[in-house]
Amino acid sequence: MSVLTVSQLNKLLAFKIKQELKFKGAAVKGEISNFSIHFKTGHAFFTIKDESSSIKCIMFAGRVKKLKALPENGMSVLVMGDVEVYEREGSCQIIATEIAVLGSTGIAFAKNELLKDKLKKLGVFDQSKKKAIPIVPKKLAVVTSADGAALQDILNIVGRRYPLCAVEVYPATVQGDTAPVSVAAALKSADKSGADTIILSRGGGSSEDLDAFNSETVVMAVADCVTPVISAVGHETDTTLADYAADMRAPTPSAAAELATPDIVDMYAAANVMKARLDSAFGMYLRGRMIEIEKLDTRLRASSPKRRLKESEKRLEEAESRLRMLMDNKLKVCELNLYRASAQLRTLSPFNVLGRGYALVESGGTAITSVKDIKEGMEISIRFADGTVTAVTTKINDRKADINDI
Repeated sequence: MSVLTVSQLNKLLAFKIKQELKFKGAAVKGEISNFSIHFKTGHAFFTIKDESSSIKCIMFAGRVKKLKALPENGMSVLVMGDVEVYEREGSCQIIATEIAVLGSTGIAFAKNELLKDKLKKLGVFDQSKKKAIPIVPKKLAVVTSADGAALQDILNIVGRRYPLCAVEVYPATVQGDTAPVSVAAALKSADKSGADTIILSRGGGSSEDLDAFNSETVVMAVADCVTPVISAVGHETDTTLADYAADMRAPTPSAAAELATPDIVDMYAAANVMKARLDSAFGMYLRGRMIEIEKLDTRLRASSPKRRLKESEKRLEEAESRLRMLMDNKLKVCELNLYRASAQLRTLSPFNVLGRGYALVESGGTAITSVKDIKEGMEISIRFADGTVTAVTTKINDRKADINDI
């Protein structure tokens, strides 16, 4: 018995298959799945299968460009090409040169189309039923595999963008026969959790791996959720019936996390802009109120009783000052007039004449101004400047005095 290395065995298998004419230009019928085109090379990679088996295929870019239309997953096709062994993995694959579409009657495709039509008629996919995704959630519920990469992507994105948001995970089996019931149960629990948004997610895989999300059980569970649901199942090119039923579809789990949460950096920036606007508006408002207060204060001061009292006191003081001035002036005038009158009185006073050698003759307190008023034997008083003499008349001479008598 000869012992071969793995490489030697794979080389032998590859050689044998190349030598077998049946494997050259073979035509293989089956249902297409996992069809994708590499974004750099342009090569097409896909699988064809029947009820019990599958084989991988590759069609190089040059051949892909010659196709009239790209096949879709679920289509029944006839693939022509050479069967070869991929030595590095020891697997068989078809190097396809032609793809002939036999019709869109693949088992899985037809099944999905029938279910899609049924659910569409029931209104499960109606846009009018789509709920808005909350902009600032307090809590997210994530329905996915507990050990899948999709969950870690979501947690990382949410933690970076909006760490204030709580995240609750509702684990579910996301592929296999038990997956539909498991996912539906997890969705029901998440819907009762009080979360603002539910993210239904799983990583990429073949179309068979995504079958659970094309099941009526999962689709109806999504449609029955009161909480808004974001569906992020498979890769960007994958579309499931759960995506149609969800309120929003995300191309990847990471994109779902971004759609479900705001960026806290943007929120801070927006808050700063709003604060600046508020400060400016409040400053303008405050300045306006201060101007109004100053005007009111001015008016209040102008009409203040205290101010009026001070003004009245000032006017009274001014009036009193003017009155004092008038009185002083009047008093001075009166004193001057009195002085003048006194001087005149002194000048005209008979007593003043007495000092010059004249005398005042009185009788009974009455001044005698004429000799006719004197009778012989009358007692008279003669007042001189320095005293009074009492005498009795003995002789009366009524000759008038003239200038020569002086």
